[in-house]
Amino acid sequence: MREIGVVILAVAGSLLAGCRTDAAPVPASAGAPNAAEVRYINETGRAIYRGRPFERSRGFVSAGFASGYAVCLRAPMQGGRFDHTLLILQRRIDGAVSQVEDDATILRAASDVGACRNRTDWVPAR
Repeated sequence: MREIGVVILAVAGSLLAGCRTDAAPVPASAGAPNAAEVRYINETGRAIYRGRPFERSRGFVSAGFASGYAVCLRAPMQGGRFDHTLLILQRRIDGAVSQVEDDATILRAASDVGACRNRTDWVPAR
């Protein structure tokens, strides 16, 4: 029985050795999210902020440490400050995203959202 497990692992390893992801650091020319991405960003933002009004960055942002396509979100808090979120899409979206394919990363820690704090390209999310 143990030999079968070793064989399965060896075969799986050789089959998956050439796999890659479409995630990549955000290129400078990544531009703005397309309509499907905006729809996904807005739906995710509504869930994160529980229906409160929020804004998103106009285009993709470079998060430095993160690979993928990052977008900043923010919602006002009491005292005039903002609650920032960095939403990282692992690949560009074209059409609907199934629950199985939904592998976006949501970062909300103060140390992770530094790329969002001093932005000026905010647009209202709908």
